[in-house]
This record gives sequence, structure tokens and C-alpha cells, in this order.
Amino acid sequence: MVAEKTRKRRKKSPAPMQMDSPERSGWIHFSAAASAGALLGLCAPGFDQWYLAWVGLVPLLLLVASSVSLWQAARRGLTFGLAYNLVYLNWYLGLYPLDWLGFNDWQGRALALAAWLCVALHQGFIVAAFAAACRILPLTGGFLPRKVEERWHLPALVAVPLLWVLVENKVGNAPDLLGVPWSMIEYSQYRQLALLQAARWVGGIGIAALIVMVNVALAGTLATLSRRAAWKSLACATTSGAAIQLLAAALLVSLTASFGLASLSASRLEPKTALGVVQGNINIDMQKTAHRYTLADLTARYRPLIERCPPGICILTESALPTYLHDGGPTAQTLSALARGRQLDLVAGAMDRDRQGRAYNSAFGVTRDGRLVSTVYHKRYLVPFGEYTPRAVEYMPEWVKRLTNTPAGGGFRAGNAPAVLWMSGGRIAPLICFETISPELVAESVRDGGALLVNLSDLAWFHDSMIGQQMLAFSVMRAVESKRYFVFAANSGPSAVIDPDGRITSRSRVDEQTLLLGKVGFLSDLTPFTLWFR
Repeated sequence: MVAEKTRKRRKKSPAPMQMDSPERSGWIHFSAAASAGALLGLCAPGFDQWYLAWVGLVPLLLLVASSVSLWQAARRGLTFGLAYNLVYLNWYLGLYPLDWLGFNDWQGRALALAAWLCVALHQGFIVAAFAAACRILPLTGGFLPRKVEERWHLPALVAVPLLWVLVENKVGNAPDLLGVPWSMIEYSQYRQLALLQAARWVGGIGIAALIVMVNVALAGTLATLSRRAAWKSLACATTSGAAIQLLAAALLVSLTASFGLASLSASRLEPKTALGVVQGNINIDMQKTAHRYTLADLTARYRPLIERCPPGICILTESALPTYLHDGGPTAQTLSALARGRQLDLVAGAMDRDRQGRAYNSAFGVTRDGRLVSTVYHKRYLVPFGEYTPRAVEYMPEWVKRLTNTPAGGGFRAGNAPAVLWMSGGRIAPLICFETISPELVAESVRDGGALLVNLSDLAWFHDSMIGQQMLAFSVMRAVESKRYFVFAANSGPSAVIDPDGRITSRSRVDEQTLLLGKVGFLSDLTPFTLWFR
């Protein structure tokens, strides 16, 4: 009887709770990393959800802290970074259609998709390297190193931000590693002008470190309050320690913004030089197909816009004149006559070549007296495939090699130095296209004597995408870092004039043939960031 009752009780007793299988747990963490990364991607210029940057790294930090192995931390970092960059770099899909390169509809779609995935994966591996480094380092909460279980640990609040900027901004995106430091988290703040003023001392890289520090403080607070052993590398010894850490990060942000507000209120900018940007809106079919515009067609398209430009400065965009301008000819003569007739300092994108016949993507200057400036700027930061073919591609199929399609026919050579155009009104430092993502190149141009920064771009390759908005955000950061007026001149738009405080004072629309008017000034003081950053 007793045995029968025992059997009944056993039948009624609930089954013991089953633990999640490793496969199920792995899938949950994968989904969490991918979702968090994609959400953070919305902080990108164009989506403009800037506030997400201040909290969006918290899930990644907690996932890395709870990783049981270096490989698991790297996997989670890769998943997060890939999802983040797929959202941020969505403009790569704007490469389609590619019929101007001879690819049909489905080939164009496939190639645009492949470019998007490859670049996002490349950047994802950089985040994976950051995650792996965080897993290797012995970390703890608080402000100072402390001994935990007979081993010294570094304060995550300091170590993690430094590690982020080292891996993301410098080493991982070095040009020699085909790095393109595009999706940097600091650009999400390009409209937060009060915060941005600190870039004159610490640059965008310092803004990034501040953003990561806030994320570490939030993650450390969660780790401390939850008391989860898996997150102990981020936890403080006490709850009050976590609160002090969080308050310190908030105070640093408040002081930075307060300093920026004071700087903005004291700013006295009085631009005196009139400027016009000739936005020709030459789409990719006009440039590259069998029906491409001739030099005579291009000159006829630009002339009415140049003739409307008030005396001062006139900017023509990247590759506006796909010819070797130093060879002379009717195009150079036309520019000279227009510069004299309108009293304009002209800056124009064209091509140059050296004594060996090697071609360069270049920027030329024509002074108000019609003189072609002897100094020519050669673009230093070339775009892989778009402007040159990486050596490894020489062993790939012919259709891959065809992706390098430049006016010079066989790709460009890279310049190796900044160049300042000594114009009638002042010293102009040209940059070309993607170079606006490089604070190193911009700082070097300013140290070389550039008093006005001008970026010449051709974004027609990417059709109607958000690439232009993101390049404007980069240009805002460069203007503040160097305390220079910055002119962003894009063939198909948007073009803009940015003042040294980061305000976009005038701007054009995309896919619009127009003359953008504005005013600029020439400044000579060097900011602390320009002096120390290399």
C-alpha cells in the first residue's frame, strides 16, 4: 500500500526542469548579437538615431564578458560587427545597376550584394578582433587596477575605450590592410555640435572613446547589480562603486558638452569670400557608357553654372574634366578664360600623369588671372577596385579585373604627399572623395598650410543612396577637428559648405544640376588635435 502511494506521488511530481541545450543557448546568443548589432547600425548618418550609440555597445560587452572561450567571444563579436555594418553600409547596394560595366541585371545585383557583404564582413572581423582582445585582457570594474583572485586586473572603464579606438580606428582599418574606416561610431554624433567641439583637442577618435566609456559604465552597472558570475569582468566590487563609475562617465559627458556650448557661444565666424560649387549631376551612364559625355559636352554643361558664380572661389567636382589638364588644349584655355572673366579662383577635378606616364586622380587650381597653378594634388587614399586593382586580383578572373574602371583606363597611382594650391584669395588644401574619412590625411594637409579644405567627390557610382549623407558627417568632423571651413563638392550631390564649428551653412539636394552658393573664410591657427595626431 505504501509502495503504491509512493508510485502515485512520483507520477504526479513534475519532471525536473531541463537546462537549455548548448545549441539552443548558442542560437539565443547569436540572435542577441545580430539584433543588437543591427539596432546599433541605425545610429549611422542617414538613419540619424544618434542616441543608440550611447547604449548600443552594452549587449556586445556583456556577451563578450560571458563568453567561455576566446573563440566564442570572437564569434559573438563577428556576428555583432557584421550586423552593425550591414545596416551602416547599406549604400553599397546602390552600386546596382552595373550595366555601364557590361554586366546584366542579375550580375549587377549579385556584384552589389557581394561588395556589400564583403566590406561588412571585413569590418565585422575587426569587431571580432576587439571582442577577442577584451576576452584576453583581465578586466574589472572601477577606475584603478585591482587584485582579483591573486591576479591584477585592468579597469574596463579605461582599458576598453582605448582598446576600441586602437583596434577600430587605427590598426584594424589601416590602409595597408585594405581598411576603410567608414562605420566609426563617432560619426553618429555629427549633429551634436556641443559635444563635437571637443574634437579640436581629441578628434573624432576621442569622441569614440567617450561613447565607449559610457557603454562600459552602463554594462558595469548591470553586471554589478545582477551579480551574475558570467559578467564579473565588468562588475565593480560594490554597488556604490558602480554608481560612482556611472556618475563619473555622465559627468565627463556633461563637462564636454558644457565646454562645447561655451565654445559655440564665444565663436565669432565672419566668412567673407563668396563660393560656388558647380554640381553638374553627371550620372554614371553619362560618364561610362557608349553614350558618354565628351569634354565639349561637359564644358558646355558647366559653363552656364560657372558664369553665375560670384567673384571668389568656384569648385568643380572630382573627375569633372576627365582629361590631362596640364597638357593644355581647349579645356585648359576655357577654364583660364572663365577664371579671368569672372574673377574666380577655380579648383577642378581632372587627371595628371608623371614622366613615366602613370596616371593620378588629381585636383588642379586656376587663379583669378587665368594662371594654371603649377602644384597639382594627387589623391593619396585610393579606393580598391574603383581606382586601382589590388595585386591579388591579378590572379582572378577577367570579370573581376573589369571592376577597375577609371578614365585613365588602367587604374590610378596613389599620391604620397599633401599639396596646397596657392590661389589668389588664399591657400586651398584639396582632398578627393573617400579621403574625408581619414583624419590623418586632413591633419597633414592642414599642417602643410591648408587654410581652406575642399573635398571633390563623385558619388554617381552609388546612385540615390545615403552615402552622401554619411560623407557629409565625416566632413563635419574634419571641419571641427581642424577648425577650418570645409567645402564638400559632389558631382551628383549632396554638396555642402561647413563652418569650423561643424554647422552645415548651405547644402544642395541629390540628383540636382545646380550651383550651390555659400561663403567661406581662410584660417591659419592649428588646433591641438591637428598638431598631435598622426
